[in-house]
Amino acid sequence: MNERLELQSKLIKDKGRRVGIMHYTAPPKEVGGVEIVISAHVDFLVKKGYEIHLIYGTGGGFKAKNVFEHQISLLSPKDLEITNIQNEVLKRGEETESFDEIKEEIKSELRNILMDLDVCIVHNIPSMPFNFAATAAINELADELKTKFIFWIHDIATVRREWRSRAGQFPLTLLLHKNPNVEYVTISYYRLRQLETLPLKHPLGKINVIPNGVKAEDFLRFDAFTKELMNKLEVSYQDLVILIPVRVTPRKNLELALDIVYELKYLLGGERRVKVLITGPPDHQAVARGIEYLEHLNIKIKMLGLENDVCFCHEFVAYERSFSEGKIIKWNVADAYTISDLVLVPSKEEGFGLPVIEAGAARKMVFVSRIPPFEELINAGINGYTFDLNESPKNIAYKIFKEFTLQAPDTDIVNVAKNISYRIYKMLVMDVVEPNFGDIAKNVLHKVYKALIMNFVDPNFSYVMDKFTWNVILQEKLVPIL
Repeated sequence: MNERLELQSKLIKDKGRRVGIMHYTAPPKEVGGVEIVISAHVDFLVKKGYEIHLIYGTGGGFKAKNVFEHQISLLSPKDLEITNIQNEVLKRGEETESFDEIKEEIKSELRNILMDLDVCIVHNIPSMPFNFAATAAINELADELKTKFIFWIHDIATVRREWRSRAGQFPLTLLLHKNPNVEYVTISYYRLRQLETLPLKHPLGKINVIPNGVKAEDFLRFDAFTKELMNKLEVSYQDLVILIPVRVTPRKNLELALDIVYELKYLLGGERRVKVLITGPPDHQAVARGIEYLEHLNIKIKMLGLENDVCFCHEFVAYERSFSEGKIIKWNVADAYTISDLVLVPSKEEGFGLPVIEAGAARKMVFVSRIPPFEELINAGINGYTFDLNESPKNIAYKIFKEFTLQAPDTDIVNVAKNISYRIYKMLVMDVVEPNFGDIAKNVLHKVYKALIMNFVDPNFSYVMDKFTWNVILQEKLVPIL
């Protein structure tokens, strides 16, 4: 057995399967959109026999076989030295002695790791303005090492209003480095079009599109821990639960969500209680701005009288469940999907529409702003409601009201049947059948539900399972470019 494992390990290395994955932060201790992608990549590649080297500034903690972690504090935008350097070069618009010193320090630490790797996937550092010294170090190593680099672009600073005017000036000129040794990946055709139309001195060449996906198994359960989350949040099956699975950052446009909830409460008139779950923390890169935005939202919540309706639950909702002494201390974000009725995302900007995909996996209705990444998914076959960013909150609230109540004057018999069926199913699964006891009963309920009405209530589920699970996406699109 040991000889076979040693041979397998040798074959892996002979085939060039030592892969680095680099970001400012790493799961599971840090959680965000990019970290969720990294976690899925690590899980998939390890199962495929790859040796993974996770390189990050803060976070980590996988503790998994064939996952080797390398923490370099200077990769973190929160590092005090990095913060000072950032302020200095942005103010002066040129390289400084201290910038070069930090860059060389980062470069030295990275070189010792990267020189033994065959491929290194670098998430967002090549395109975002949070640590220019790290970006410069990676660019130079891409020029000098034999290691293949994959620059994985989730977000692009220079298409944002606050950075656009500085796109041709240092240090923004460090972003989107061109080199034959670098292959680019982005997460949507919308991001691809942005990259292709940027006024770059050197075109980036072929850009691969590899979308984000979902772990199907996380969205297919309702167990005792899910029920415990309902109790913690004081959520009842009778409530209308709205999930907003985003970070607390201005581009997520959460003010509009609050206005929609205010109007929805008025329309419901006390028939059902509204509960809003916002799962993401304040922006973990632009820390000060994220906290300031959270404070701004809390003021608005008080002004609208929504203190009992809105819950920021990032302190106990993460990408994976975690336990201490046998008790759950953090729930999976999929648990939040499970106990919700609909997903609302009013973002002004997104690189990809992951909540749309996750809503499909969780069999939840989705209401999203009409922006390119969401439209891309909906035009491709995902069923969802879209609204213009300048549409009145009252109109958007009425769309939700019509789908989830029996009171709308312009509803039809099909919608009434869907609504009643969904409420009965929700009551049985969430309230009647005990989670520890009722796995068999739940499976029977689910099969009946699927056979009779799922195609009407949950039209996205099969589509998402066929096209957007991580295993499908990564096997078809990532493995061929490694």
